[in-house]
Parts: sequence; C-alpha cells; structure tokens
Amino acid sequence: MSEMARGYVRRKNLTKDTLLGIATVGVLLLTGAGGHPALSRALLSYFKDKVKAARWARARKIRELEKRKLISIQENDDDAIRIELTHRGKRVVRQYHLDNLKLKVPSKWNGYWHLAIYDIPSSKRRASDALRQKLRDMGLFQLQKSVWVAPYPFLEELEFLTVLFEIELNKHIYYFRSRELPREKEIRRFFFA
Repeated sequence: MSEMARGYVRRKNLTKDTLLGIATVGVLLLTGAGGHPALSRALLSYFKDKVKAARWARARKIRELEKRKLISIQENDDDAIRIELTHRGKRVVRQYHLDNLKLKVPSKWNGYWHLAIYDIPSSKRRASDALRQKLRDMGLFQLQKSVWVAPYPFLEELEFLTVLFEIELNKHIYYFRSRELPREKEIRRFFFA
C-alpha cells in the first residue's frame, strides 16, 4: 500500500464506502442540504443509510474527509451542496481500485498468449518495482525480469497501472499476443494445472 493511502484504507469501512460512492458519480450534488442535520438527510437518499445513527455517522465521515482534504464541499447560495473528490482523494480511490485489481478470466481460452515487455528507465525504479509486484499479484507469469505472460487479455489493467505509476505506456511498454512461447509447457502448467 502506498504511503499516501496509509491511514485511510481499512477493510469494509465507512471511509472507503463513502469515497467510492462519491467516485462512482464524480460529483455529488445534494439539494436542500444546507447545514449539518440536513446534510445527514440528503446523504440518506444517495447512500441508502436507513438507520438514523448511520446517517449521522455518514455525515460526520463526510466532514472528516473534508478536514483530511480528501473531498471538497462547496455550499451554494441556493442551499445545494457540491461534494467531490480532491486530487488526494482520487489517489486514495485509485489505491482502493489497485488493491482489488485482478486478471479477468474468460470462460474459454482463445489460444493466444498475451505478453507485456517493458524497459522502464532507472529513474523510475520505484514505479518499475511497483508494476512488477502488481503484475505478480495479479497472477501473471514472469517469463523474464521484464517479460510477463497471461493466457487472457490484460491491456486495460496494464493501462490503469501505467497511469497510476506514471509510466508512459507507449514509450516504455510493449503489449502483444502470440500463439507460441518459449517454455510453453511450464506456462500452461502455471495457469491451467
């Protein structure tokens, strides 16, 4: 977990649920929500908190997230409240998505091997190490230090990782597919045994 997200990320918690809920819509606009008690009622309609204590807890969490500069809240003259993620909040949400990133396994293999080969400059060593670790965590096979193989497409996941780790995909990484590979028996055992 990145240092930036440490302290914000806990399993099944109100912080995560609230940030991901706001991230889902981009900007949360609550009308008729001026003041703290009204904010609690307005949040009920979006987050579906049924118990009064849960609504109050959600409203307190919103205020806490604002103090931690993970969200921004702007109250308009017309009693509407605009809630959106800050840059820091978006980074925390990306970390949540990173933690849940998995290789999508289709019901049937199409016979193609999908490969990523990369050569990332030494000035981006931390990014390269993070990418390598995440590809390993996703269940890809490491053919060589910077060559990764999977029997399923993973370009979308690779694109997400390159944005997150600030690596230029088109400049440093080649992604392609092939019908044949060296050490194919070993790779087949890795994925299909």
